[in-house]
Amino acid sequence: MNYMEKFEKLGVKIPNILLPKAGTDYSKYAVLACDQYAAQPEYWKKVKEYVGSAPSTLNMTLPEAFLLAGDKDYSKRTECMEEYLSDGTIGEIGDGFIFTVRDTPDGTRYGLVAAFDLEQYDYNPGSDKLIKVTEMTDITRVAPRVEIRKQAVLELPHVLMLVVDKEDKLMSMLKKECRDMPKIYDFDLMEGGGHITGTKIESEELYQKIADILYDVFTENGGTFSFAMGDGNHSFATAKCFWEELKKTLTPEEQKNHPARYCLAEIINLYDPAMPYECMNRLLSGVEDPQKALSEMGLELSSLPSLQELQPILDLWLAKHPKAKIEYIHDADTCEKLGKEPGCIAFCYREFDRDSVFEMIKNNSVFVRKSFAMGHPYEKRYYLEGRKIR
Repeated sequence: MNYMEKFEKLGVKIPNILLPKAGTDYSKYAVLACDQYAAQPEYWKKVKEYVGSAPSTLNMTLPEAFLLAGDKDYSKRTECMEEYLSDGTIGEIGDGFIFTVRDTPDGTRYGLVAAFDLEQYDYNPGSDKLIKVTEMTDITRVAPRVEIRKQAVLELPHVLMLVVDKEDKLMSMLKKECRDMPKIYDFDLMEGGGHITGTKIESEELYQKIADILYDVFTENGGTFSFAMGDGNHSFATAKCFWEELKKTLTPEEQKNHPARYCLAEIINLYDPAMPYECMNRLLSGVEDPQKALSEMGLELSSLPSLQELQPILDLWLAKHPKAKIEYIHDADTCEKLGKEPGCIAFCYREFDRDSVFEMIKNNSVFVRKSFAMGHPYEKRYYLEGRKIR
């Protein structure tokens, strides 16, 4: 099979990517995923001050910390997208993948930015689609995001898509092939995010090598899945829900290549040693009597059950105590510190086995929502590449 046939069978598409024009300060343009530091608004205050009036993805996205503070003006984000497109602040660089090299405190990790066919994905567990979900999806978090996507003219994804490549065939090949190729960006990410470079891949020879490796890995893993969700599960589910609504208004021919049928994401290897995996921690706030609450739940912080057992217990308790809220905190130390605040309880886990992700995928099962975190918050994906969805 040629690369186009293999990509189609795997649910992959070569995207037409948007990037800022030459001369843009990329360190101010690229901003961390909006779901990070939701309980730490001071982070986003520093980001806003640093960006100032410079072109930035901050102006096209809505950090959850701002949302929690009452900012629900989605329209101004769409207006900024349209303005940046019309005045040339951002523009298309043509079809191609982008090979990324990201230096972080945990080492150097590698990725490949591509588009994925939403027809090959279903956020419901047990699906026979090729792109697998790894955690339960909280549909209540998806509905408001769909409304935002309905207004948006482009997507700025922070989704990390996992390929199960134990021998690291794909990234090893790309490191070798792209080593001497020119970089389309090369800069330091703000607020301790490390350093990132990007290389555009647009040759048919490299397309074929990528397709061959991905198809080989797919076959070696049993031929039942091509990719699995890493970070950004709810963002990808949002794209899927929006597409399902939109395609009802399209003819079969229009559906084939409509831009909203696809979602941009970065492929990383599940076994990349520079990407640590940690259990996602839980923080309850608005708890009138923490000790009483723990007693009602039958829990002791010194001997917590598995996360898969804990979440249903928390859900039942929260249903009876609507004034209390739950936050999902990536860093255990941060969660533990926040848990010492009045009316708070921290549930912290410090170990996670990435092989369990592969086992879940193979068994066509899922973790409870927000089970694991990939890297520390500052190591998450920054909004950078974009793609038109209209």
